[in-house]
Amino acid sequence: MAWWQGKEKVREYLEEVNKNEKVLEYTLFQPGLFLNYLAYPYKTAKHVDPLQSVFDFENKRAIVVEGHEDAIMTLTTVADLAAVIAQAVDYEGTWPTTGGIRGNRATFSQILEVGKKVRGSPFTVDKVKLEDLEAGKLNTSWGLKAVHKAVSDDQALALLKAVSIGILLSSTKGAWDISDDFNQIFPDYEFTSIESFLGEVWEGKP
Repeated sequence: MAWWQGKEKVREYLEEVNKNEKVLEYTLFQPGLFLNYLAYPYKTAKHVDPLQSVFDFENKRAIVVEGHEDAIMTLTTVADLAAVIAQAVDYEGTWPTTGGIRGNRATFSQILEVGKKVRGSPFTVDKVKLEDLEAGKLNTSWGLKAVHKAVSDDQALALLKAVSIGILLSSTKGAWDISDDFNQIFPDYEFTSIESFLGEVWEGKP
C-alpha cells in the first residue's frame, strides 16, 4: 500500500546493510491491524487515535471482497503490542527479522460473527468485486470518514478511499495473515481476544 512505501525503503536498506554479514540486529514488528480500530469512535488507547476500518462496529456494517469472505485478518490490541515490545527489548536471544505478533487470527466472516454477537444483530455487508478494486473503484453504500490528524483536508477523501481499497486488496493476497514469531518466543503471553475486547467496549452501547 502506497502509504507504507517509506517502511519498505527502510526494510530494503536494512537488508542491504546486512547483505554480506550481520552488521545490525533488528526486527520488524508486525501486529496486523490494531483491534482498537474496531472500537471506533471510542478511544481505547492513550497514544492511538480512533480510526475507522472496513469493519464499522458503530453502525453494524462492513465491506468484504466478494468470494474472499475467508480472507485472514490479524488483529492485535495496542496494549498487547506494547507489552510484547517491552519483553522483546529485554530478550537475550536473537530477534527474528520478521517480528510477527499475532494477537488474533480471524477471517472476515469470523469477525462479522463476533460483531453480530457483541452488537446484538447481523451486520449489513457491502460486497465489492476484486476487479473493481484493482481498477481503483470502491462501489459501496458508505465510506470511511475519520482521518488521521496528520492528513490535510484536501487529501483526506482520496486517502480514505485508498485505505479501504488497500486493506481489501491486500487481504485477498494474504498480507494480513501475520506470522507468529514473537508468539513462539513468548509462549506464556496471553493476548486479548477479539470477543473479550470488543464485548467490553460495546457493552451497553447503542
